[in-house]
Amino acid sequence: MRDPSLEQAEAALADVSDRLDVRRFEESSLPALPALRPVLPGLRRGQVVTVDGVGALALALMAGPSQAGSWCAVVGVPDLGVPAASGMGCDPERMLLIDEPGERWVDVVAALLGAVDVVLVCPPARAPSPVVRRLSALARTSGSCLVVAGAWEGAMARLRVESSLWTGVGQGHGHLRGRRVRVVAEGRGAGGRSRSAWLWLPGPDGSVRPADLVAVDGERTAAGAA
Repeated sequence: MRDPSLEQAEAALADVSDRLDVRRFEESSLPALPALRPVLPGLRRGQVVTVDGVGALALALMAGPSQAGSWCAVVGVPDLGVPAASGMGCDPERMLLIDEPGERWVDVVAALLGAVDVVLVCPPARAPSPVVRRLSALARTSGSCLVVAGAWEGAMARLRVESSLWTGVGQGHGHLRGRRVRVVAEGRGAGGRSRSAWLWLPGPDGSVRPADLVAVDGERTAAGAA
C-alpha cells in the first residue's frame, strides 16, 4: 500500500505542475522581504537556510518569494497559521501544505524540491548525515531553496530570534498588538559574518517591517520562539 503522505504530495504537485512559472530558474536568488534584507539579502537558489523554529520568522522567509509569485511548500507543520502567513505576505493560493508526512518526510521533501521554489520542513528529529547530503544535493541541482526548522549540517545561513518585545500589554491588562524581535543571521548566505536587525514580527497590522527600540507604554519583554 502506498504511503498517504506521498500520494498527497503527488496530488498537490499534479495540481500545480501546469501553472508553475517556467522563468523560475532565470534568477539566481529569490527575493526577501525588505525588512529582512539587512540580515539576509535574498534566498539563494540551491541553498539551505535554517531557522530556530516554525513560526513567524519561517513564514517571513517564505513571504518574499511568495509575494513575487513563487510556489512554496510546507512539510510537517500541521498547526501552520495560514491567516498569519497571509498577513505577512504569503499567497495561500501558492502554498502546498503536507501536514503530517510521518516517516516518509524525506521522500516528500525530495518530491517537492525542484517542483516549487521554497520548501519549508520541520523534521521530526535531527536529520542523519545521509539525509542531509541527499536533500542538500537535490536543492542545489533543482534550484529550490530548502528552509529547515532546526539544525542542518552545512546550512548556508542560520537565522534565529535572539530576543523579543511584545507591545500592547500594560499593568496586567490589554491586548498584544505586535512583537518586535532581534533577528540574527549567520553563515555564508548572510555575507560571512553575523548580522542582526530589529523587526516587527509581526507588527500590529500583521505585517513584517523594520522596528526601532523607542520605549512605548505597555511593552513587556518576553523570550519568544521564532
